[in-house]
Amino acid sequence: MFFSINLNFGVSMIKKVSISIIAILLLLIAVPQNSAAKEYHQQISVDPLGLIFGMFNVQYEKQYSAKNSFTANLQYWGYSSGIYKWSAIGVGGSWRFYLMQDDILAIRGFSFGPLAQINYWSWTGSSVSSLDGGLSVSIGGEASYKWIFDNDFSVEPTFKLFFPLNNLEGLGGLQSYGLGCNIGYAW
Repeated sequence: MFFSINLNFGVSMIKKVSISIIAILLLLIAVPQNSAAKEYHQQISVDPLGLIFGMFNVQYEKQYSAKNSFTANLQYWGYSSGIYKWSAIGVGGSWRFYLMQDDILAIRGFSFGPLAQINYWSWTGSSVSSLDGGLSVSIGGEASYKWIFDNDFSVEPTFKLFFPLNNLEGLGGLQSYGLGCNIGYAW
């Protein structure tokens, strides 16, 4: 997820999500990589884990040099907690550094770098106060590891750390971190 909101899930939900993420990562590590390295310069992906939290995220990545790439993402989010009912649309981007790899592997492996995210939130529920939404802006960093398999299918667990530059009334609990696992196609 590119941003997240504290939904106050119980311990059992957190355990289920954590166990699922660990199982997926262990499975991916056990799957052999393509021995004949193929160059990849672009990728498009979605984050199915975000759907658990009501968020749809699509991301595009393009390689700009042997060890750098740029990502752009678009997301939609529906959030409801008590009287607070919000929806959001957001755009963001990041600059990634791929430092621990051979040049021929292009956008595979470990990456990290800065990111920025802009979200427009709108109020869609009945109101007991003057909440009306607005713009939220965050900057931060991300780290991820991307596997690209023989059939050009990609999997990329991601951790993001955000520093919100502003707060919106009623969005209490806006967290400064997010976990995701992008699944996509590389070419």
